[in-house]
Amino acid sequence: MSDDVLRVVALTIACLFGLWTAVACRRAQHHGLPGSDALIWAGLSGAFFLLSLMKTARGLGLLRGFGGLLRDIFKQRGWYEDRRSLQIAASIAIAIVVIALIVWGLLWVWHYIKRYRLAIGFMGLTLGFAIIRFISLHEVDAWNANAPWARTAVDLVAAAGVSAVAIARLWQLREKAAHL
Repeated sequence: MSDDVLRVVALTIACLFGLWTAVACRRAQHHGLPGSDALIWAGLSGAFFLLSLMKTARGLGLLRGFGGLLRDIFKQRGWYEDRRSLQIAASIAIAIVVIALIVWGLLWVWHYIKRYRLAIGFMGLTLGFAIIRFISLHEVDAWNANAPWARTAVDLVAAAGVSAVAIARLWQLREKAAHL
């Protein structure tokens, strides 16, 4: 239970840093400074808010039976019998997309406005891990059972990464505003 609370708190903090950065970028834009990344920071903030909201709802037991409902829908459509190849393909595709997002972000980390791309990569890390867990590949489920700390570690790394990039952007905006 304490891991769930830690994850929700970390994701909420990242949400708040994203929101703060979005507001600061928007204000900077009104003062003639570069701040076109405000919408992206708002989107990151919203995504972290939804993730923390979903983890809170799951922790409170509000999503019980949802997996069974989806499973029944897949069985009705005939997608459940051959799900193994779909699960493997989707897991590999998601992992490739997450790695590409992080590399893309690392390539742009030097650019003070396009640094948000690294934050998107960190967001992709926690979102990709959640989607792969949702797909429910048996090997991933077994790995989660053997290493329950991994979910917390992924969420903490993603939240810390986005928060660090947001703080760097806030610091950069503060420096630019001080020179005016």
